[in-house]
Amino acid sequence: MNGRVNGAWRLVRRIACWLVVGLVVCLGVTAAAQARRETPELTAPVNDFANVLDADSRSRIEQTIRSLQAASGDVMVVATVPTVEPFADVREYAVEMFGNRGRGIGDRGKDNGLLVLVALKERRVWVEVGYGLEPFITDGYAGQISRELMTPAFRDGRYGDGVLAGTNALAARIAQGRGVQLTGVAPVPVRRSSRPPEFNLNWVIILLVILFIISRSGGGPRAGMRRRGNVW
Repeated sequence: MNGRVNGAWRLVRRIACWLVVGLVVCLGVTAAAQARRETPELTAPVNDFANVLDADSRSRIEQTIRSLQAASGDVMVVATVPTVEPFADVREYAVEMFGNRGRGIGDRGKDNGLLVLVALKERRVWVEVGYGLEPFITDGYAGQISRELMTPAFRDGRYGDGVLAGTNALAARIAQGRGVQLTGVAPVPVRRSSRPPEFNLNWVIILLVILFIISRSGGGPRAGMRRRGNVW
């Protein structure tokens, strides 16, 4: 009888030991996966993790960011990264980086932060905007800035020029919305949309055909997705 009891206890202890080992392994794997998915910490106005910004451009970008913060209190941060891996896409990475490990960008309660993210491997630029700045930096305007001022320079390898032009335009837009003046920031011309083209039946037919093809193939953007970036 005692032998059976002792054997049962040894079996229980062995099972408990394996359970503890399994729990430790699971926790270690989870922690390692979480560490791999953590974005770099943002510690300065310009965080050039990809090492693509020249010293002069970086200095001028910082001047623009500090000028905006002094004038309106709004916070802009620039970050370049080699890749957004292992995140699924640049949007997911930008949202995580905007959180900045719980500290966020901008003032608590105001949500007045803005992140300009440049991902080299994915060839993507993304502008993540806090709710407090969305009245000034709409999705359409952010897309226009990245498309017209930033990505053309990136295609030529002029990352400093592209980021500087985009940062100046975004800061100027916020300053205009806040009714403040920026010191030491050169104005950046942004092309305005031309007047709508005259009505042309051929273009209407082509557009209808394209929409029909997209609807039949199940394409098109998913509901709820918001684009603030462009590919170069």
